[in-house]
Amino acid sequence: MFSISKAVLFATLLATTSLATSPRKKTCTDYEIPVTPTSLNLVWGKKFVTDFDVVDFISDINSRTAATSFNPYDTTTAPVLTTASYTISATFCTPQKGATGIVLLLSRGLNFDRSYWDPEVSKEKYSFVDWVLARGYSVFYYDRLGVGKSTLVSGYVNQASIQIAILEELATSVKAGKYTGGFGTPKSLVLVGHTFGSVISAALVTADPSIAEGLVLTGFSFNGTNGAGFLEAFQPRIASGESSNGHLWTLYVFHCGYLTPTDIYSNVNFFKALDYDVGIAKYAHRNRQPFGINEATSGGLVDVAPVNFTGPAMVIAGQFDLIFCTGQCDQVIEHPAKEIFSHAKAFKAVSYTGAGHGLNFALNATGAFGLITDFLSSNGL
Repeated sequence: MFSISKAVLFATLLATTSLATSPRKKTCTDYEIPVTPTSLNLVWGKKFVTDFDVVDFISDINSRTAATSFNPYDTTTAPVLTTASYTISATFCTPQKGATGIVLLLSRGLNFDRSYWDPEVSKEKYSFVDWVLARGYSVFYYDRLGVGKSTLVSGYVNQASIQIAILEELATSVKAGKYTGGFGTPKSLVLVGHTFGSVISAALVTADPSIAEGLVLTGFSFNGTNGAGFLEAFQPRIASGESSNGHLWTLYVFHCGYLTPTDIYSNVNFFKALDYDVGIAKYAHRNRQPFGINEATSGGLVDVAPVNFTGPAMVIAGQFDLIFCTGQCDQVIEHPAKEIFSHAKAFKAVSYTGAGHGLNFALNATGAFGLITDFLSSNGL
């Protein structure tokens, strides 16, 4: 388990963009937020020089004896308690009318930036942001450290403990009415994650059960996780040698340790035929974001069992989620989740029919969105 130390929160907003009103009558504000997370961090071992090293790493981590024969971390160096300063790029949106006072804090996982929650295409089918705004919720969503417009750091340094500490700062700030514009202080805060975003959300609520009034973990399960196998299927390559939208990721030359799926056919493991449109799969691949290798490995080393959480809690994953259910969630999604959330006000587990890991891009993504908002609203959120 990683410890999460409280960091001093900066109250100063670095920069704010102009307000924008969409046809759905929402008011959104972009923020550049200074954070100073303190976390206990593992020290990475052997670094990648070429893609041959990446392939060998994936072979080692997938070995039948990996639990005892392979450790990617420097075993001669103890974890280091570190405080650092970063800038997190975020967006807050609220309905112009009919806001409920409830804010959903959305944390995305690997391979995407915050646009996963509000893609640029077919918003009526895939925008979780627009869906919840239409039902009175407000949303705060952000680029995690190392992604999008947030500070870029080494992929060997970037890890779950840092991301959890950053999420803690953001949640504390939003609960205090910071970075919410004229909306002010929320009545309630709900943490919503997807995949690695669910890992850090669950870990934060484990460490501080009072940080949020509700918890929704999507693209996630407590049982059947197959992260190493998914890395193998993902066929990742060093990001600085790859490109997105025709542009080389040259910035990552100076921030090593970031990987990316090599082509659309490896990236499509986020989906499950026949439950996706090829056009949205192409969009997802064009807009993919490199991920830090230490993020991918450290996510399985944090405590994600919030046994003392008392608010409503939901776990929902696509029926054929390859990462968190090894391709079939029906028999593993409910247990041990139900036992972990035994003190929750309400609990619901859903294996969402037909979908793969990228739940928000399933053909009937809005059906999953509806299950989430129905669960929250029926339980006072």
